[in-house]
Amino acid sequence: MNLQGTQLRTNGYSLVEVLISMTLGLILLLGALQIFVRASVTHAEMAARQRMLEGARLAISFLGDELMMAGYLGCFGALGDRQINNNLDAAPASFQPWFGLQGWESTGTAFKDAIPSATTLSLVGTTSSEWNTSEQGHVLPRFGALPNSDILRTWSVEGAASTVVGVDHSPSSIRLINALDISRNDFVLVSDCASADIVQTCAIALQPSSAVLVMSGTCMPGNRANIRLLTHASAADPAEAMRIKSNIFYVSKRGADAKNPPALFRRSLGSDGLPEAAEELVEGVESMQLLYGVAQGNGVVGGVHAYLPADQVSDFSNVVSVRLNLLMRSVDYAQTDPSQKYEFNGVVYSATGKVELSEDRRLRHGFVATYYLRNHGLGL
Repeated sequence: MNLQGTQLRTNGYSLVEVLISMTLGLILLLGALQIFVRASVTHAEMAARQRMLEGARLAISFLGDELMMAGYLGCFGALGDRQINNNLDAAPASFQPWFGLQGWESTGTAFKDAIPSATTLSLVGTTSSEWNTSEQGHVLPRFGALPNSDILRTWSVEGAASTVVGVDHSPSSIRLINALDISRNDFVLVSDCASADIVQTCAIALQPSSAVLVMSGTCMPGNRANIRLLTHASAADPAEAMRIKSNIFYVSKRGADAKNPPALFRRSLGSDGLPEAAEELVEGVESMQLLYGVAQGNGVVGGVHAYLPADQVSDFSNVVSVRLNLLMRSVDYAQTDPSQKYEFNGVVYSATGKVELSEDRRLRHGFVATYYLRNHGLGL
């Protein structure tokens, strides 16, 4: 058979077939890429929300532990109409452990007031009129904090109670045993459960079976000269001594830099009676709003009559519960569209609502917790 001149057909694809295959492949690739991008965005959003939830739990735990012990004065119980004998020499005006609980309301943040984003806010000194309280005598220490967020301070005693077996007056000193939780420069509440004294430990003289808290010497602010303690104690009828603690909780930014994310901060009581340096607790806390449950009667008999902001509480000794409204904000994650919706402080924020969302597109979520102050509510 003569094949000469016959056109041979070779195996392969035509240009049209190749172009169609490439187009279909690109479509499939783009679809897979979109699925991957959406999955990555969803994962990032879920991680950001999980981080906000964990931060909220941590903040609620910190504040809850402090509030449940607020006003705890050992066997002396709640202050009520009784007075604590303050023996300190020219202590800072903000050293006020007899209040047990103190709060300051930020201006313009009443319940159902829209609260602006803290993204670009700078710190404001607490000496300004930004924070207010109603009860006379409360002194807010000086430091920088973010506006649009309330400030809370708790006072109590902590540690194992040391047994006081004697009180001397010339010179003034306190003899006790098992003084493991009391150190030099500590502020101490000494109580026989009927009377109580506040002193500062300027020195501790160790003896074979006991220790002596010396109240004279070089410590700041130190104790007044020739003080006379009201507490009575003996080996047969001992008293107790416990270390005084205090914590201030507020919202601020690391390094006072407005570009940093907001966070919950704490300042503990220093050895000079003033707050120590700021300690960052939980990142991403944008606002803290507090309402105080005021009892109508005495302790649990009256129950909570109303929840009021600090600038409407006339007597903090009547506060038996605290309601915390916490706004958490994502730190590293910002979404591409403003589709989120959240509620905080009685206000609903949404892209289409009357109160618009912040332009930073951060995720936000409000959390609410209510704490019962057992040392106030039970009248201990």
